[in-house]
Amino acid sequence: MDIIAMQYYLFILIIMLLVSVYYNLKQRKIINERDFGELDLIKKAYYNPITELPNLANIKMMIDEQMNRSLRHKRDFILAVVKIKNYHEVSLHSQEYARLFIIEAGNRIVDSLRDEDIVAHTTENGFVILFNEYLEEDNFYILLERLYDAFLPKTKINSNTSFGYDISIGTVTFSENYPTSESLINKATREALRNS
Repeated sequence: MDIIAMQYYLFILIIMLLVSVYYNLKQRKIINERDFGELDLIKKAYYNPITELPNLANIKMMIDEQMNRSLRHKRDFILAVVKIKNYHEVSLHSQEYARLFIIEAGNRIVDSLRDEDIVAHTTENGFVILFNEYLEEDNFYILLERLYDAFLPKTKINSNTSFGYDISIGTVTFSENYPTSESLINKATREALRNS
């Protein structure tokens, strides 16, 4: 009788253990799916879906942080806006061409800058660059020259199609005249449009 009772209890214990393992695995899957969903929501809220670069909301937060640091350290910083002027001409050929064209533009901007500089894709054809370190004027012009040089080669979409880039760049230095991230971006955008 004792052996049968022990076998019965052992059987019940094994069943409970299997149910517990199953329940834990199911809960882990639910948690992982929720975490992935949260990350996906964050990505959609703060990153451009085409280039996967920070979007306007994201860069505004970063600019606000940089403004606070600048005020504490009593140092200015520079912001630039890059407009891809012929983006809409490319989009008339094909939306897929335009998508590849703007992805390549983002890559060229990122590749031509320093690791500490932040690039955001903020409008259909526009990028914002936050120069994250305080720059001497000479060093800034070297970076601008590298940026213009990055857009000299045409981008090859496929074996029969390539497009050149027509860009304009506007810059602004943080000061009391432009006390918000929005005013800085607007000023640099106006400058870029004036340089068209």
